[in-house]
Amino acid sequence: MQKRSSGLATYALLLGLSSLLLGLFLWSSYQRSLELQESRLAFSSELIAEWIRGAFVASDYLLRDMAGQIDPDDLRYPHPDPEAHADLSQRLEQRYKTFPYAFLYGAFNRQCVVTHGNARLGYDASEREYCQRLQADPELDSLVTRGYRSNVGPVNVTHARALRDEDGRFLGLVAIALDLEFFSQWLARMGTGRLDSLAIVDDQHMLLARYPPLPQAIGQLVDNPNLSDFLASDERFRVATVRSPLDQKNRYFGSLKIEGTPYTIILGIDRANWLADWYRLAWLAVLGWTLIMALGFIALRNYLRLLEGRNALHQQARTDPLTGIANRSYFAALAEREIARAQRTQGWIALLMVDVDRFKTINDTHGHHVGDRALKTFAACCSRVTRAEDVVGRWGGDEFVVLISQDQTAALGLAERLLEEIRAAKILNDHGEPLSLSASIGVACLRADQPLDLDALLHQADLAMLEVKRTGRGRIGTLSDSADLSTG
Repeated sequence: MQKRSSGLATYALLLGLSSLLLGLFLWSSYQRSLELQESRLAFSSELIAEWIRGAFVASDYLLRDMAGQIDPDDLRYPHPDPEAHADLSQRLEQRYKTFPYAFLYGAFNRQCVVTHGNARLGYDASEREYCQRLQADPELDSLVTRGYRSNVGPVNVTHARALRDEDGRFLGLVAIALDLEFFSQWLARMGTGRLDSLAIVDDQHMLLARYPPLPQAIGQLVDNPNLSDFLASDERFRVATVRSPLDQKNRYFGSLKIEGTPYTIILGIDRANWLADWYRLAWLAVLGWTLIMALGFIALRNYLRLLEGRNALHQQARTDPLTGIANRSYFAALAEREIARAQRTQGWIALLMVDVDRFKTINDTHGHHVGDRALKTFAACCSRVTRAEDVVGRWGGDEFVVLISQDQTAALGLAERLLEEIRAAKILNDHGEPLSLSASIGVACLRADQPLDLDALLHQADLAMLEVKRTGRGRIGTLSDSADLSTG
């Protein structure tokens, strides 16, 4: 039983530890998957950012070329020389047409009035962001704006370059307006791959482009607290799991601010998609763990059954099947061990031979099953009055033996208690009538300075018990070293 409990406790411990290790493995693999997605988002957003920065470098080269064609003194409207005005306009238009995403261009004088271009000539753009910032900051030569609605209708962004003298004074500017298709084309070139969505917003939350396309959302403000917090922070890159305000899907988003621009790239991976691989891994890990634990449990169960069978065989070999106490051979083995201990410690050994009085009469009158009941009661009485270290056994038939490591006085005291216990015990026959029990007990003792021998003890105790039965039963008898008999 103890080994069974120990085996189950060990299995429970292994189950708990393996569950903990499985949990740690799944958590670690989840974190690695999360880190992989973060790396993918960071790499992809940097790649798109580099492409967009490269596109603005190209548009800046165009603006530099256009600025090189302009004499600030020619930036007048209306121009006094129509031919000169037409010539400059033609040269600017030739260069503007080389950039595919520009749909407006213009040259502005120092008051930010459009003097040349396909924008509305004479338009006062002094309230526009690009004019105000280039006029106010002599260190700023070029800028791209956040999204806004132009005076001709569509939402666009503007790339402008200042014209300055040697002292940095503002003399005018040249600018091109880029259709938002500029951004959409870059996102389409990138493609989603394992990404679920790509978007570009400006620092005022305006959606400038998205892939897959959502035409109805372009130019609208993206209302999201996480995005607001990120745009207001000093962070350049951030990842977060957020429900998209555009299509209400939960995604793992990576947001990157494009340096030198007011734009932010937002890349999203659908949680269901990127977790699919992890779910498969987790499912396989849990399945494998379950199989191992199940096989372990089956193996443990079979082992415990074998152990229980072996223990049962050992128990059967050592105990009397009727009374459950030690049988003759096991009692003899235990008694020899106690005798050897008494020899080492120079102690006493005492043996009680207990015989059920008139047992044959009980069997013949009331049946063997009542006789068996009497034997079980005798065994129980012996077990109740003895200590855990005492040895109790059934010697055979209606004879029981008790071995104790004590002197004759203690042995006689134990015999008295046992006799009282037996007299107080009652069994019932088949008619429910109580039957009284009695016993004849022979006691033998040996000191350590005498030869300690089990057979000698048994012989003396048996002689004492037989003498008690011959002279009246239901008593205790002892046999001295000289074989004299005394009764108690």
